Amino acid sequence: MGGYFNIAGRKVATHHLVLGVLAGYGLVINAALPKTDKTKQPPINASSDEESKYIQEFLKSVENEQPAKH
Repeated sequence: MGGYFNIAGRKVATHHLVLGVLAGYGLVINAALPKTDKTKQPPINASSDEESKYIQEFLKSVENEQPAKH
């Protein structure tokens, strides 16, 4: 099939070593990325209190119409 390395007295295929290295990179990158809160919403930058209330009511009505799919 392909080349083999002798590691700890056993033959290990090169493609298994490559898969192990790629999995290791993935785990390290996943651990290094910061965890973010997905439920936090961005701030509402309204020019007036009336506009802010309208936006909040609109968002609540949209949330009530379509429940979140997870």
